Amino acid sequence: MADNDHLSGQGPPPPERAPEPPEPPPVAPAWPSEAPEEPEAPPCEPAEFPAGFWRRVDYMLHHPEAILESLRRDLDLWGMAKIFFVIALAMFAIYGAVMGGTNLLQASALATSGKFLLILTSAIKVPVLFLLTLIIVLPPVYVANTFVGPRLAFPQVVTVLLATVAITGIVLASTATVAFFFSLTNRSYDFIKLLHVFLFAYSALVGLRFFQKCIRAATPVAKRRRLKLLFVGTLVLYAFVGMNLAWVLRPFIGNPDRGFELFRERRGSFYESVWHSTRAVFRGDKEAPAPEEDEGGDSSGPESSGRGF
Repeated sequence: MADNDHLSGQGPPPPERAPEPPEPPPVAPAWPSEAPEEPEAPPCEPAEFPAGFWRRVDYMLHHPEAILESLRRDLDLWGMAKIFFVIALAMFAIYGAVMGGTNLLQASALATSGKFLLILTSAIKVPVLFLLTLIIVLPPVYVANTFVGPRLAFPQVVTVLLATVAITGIVLASTATVAFFFSLTNRSYDFIKLLHVFLFAYSALVGLRFFQKCIRAATPVAKRRRLKLLFVGTLVLYAFVGMNLAWVLRPFIGNPDRGFELFRERRGSFYESVWHSTRAVFRGDKEAPAPEEDEGGDSSGPESSGRGF
């Protein structure tokens, strides 16, 4: 009977199906500043530098992760700092010797004794330039590190900066072949000067990129967004201190019209000198105009103040 009622349409209706839940709305992509931070790299073995100078240079180039791991774990920092210091001294001295040998390579009118003295003094001045720059920027970088950085201890900051200078020196020494080639094939004093400025800037940027990696590796993922301020501040300090200190320590290349000079008078500025040489190169001048000197040997005018480097 119940079966007949169901078949005749008089029985209870079948149960209704539950409605399907609505699909969630599409999620808009996050802005670049809100993108999730990349996960931390898995830990690796700390650095173990081999014996021998060139093997240590090669190890530094091929095992940056091991160096970063030693910095993160605070392992043998002073031992690594001494290695970085020696590498930086040697690399900068190599480039400084090539830089000072410009007059010798070009067979300029400078006396032979002055040419060799320029090689010696530039091989000393270039390491002094970078290491003095490090000493000057160390206090502000250390203090800024405690506010917007990973709060590294003082030995860690010293080691990071020495590693940065060592990487800069390795890159700069690798470009010595470029400087050597142009010194042989180009006799324009202003072009050679601008070439060295470019190579210095390129090497410093590569070194500061390594500094950024060191600071990033030592900082927890949640606090890495503030590191940009520390990197930009270090870059600006490093650039301004380095350029002004280079102007104080000049000459590095040596002007064949003036003979050998250990230091020059503090006249003009680095920026005026670069601007003057840039104008001379783009005008196609073979040589910059000679400075006008009075009876006392003192030069005057913007052209003379921008010559020396």
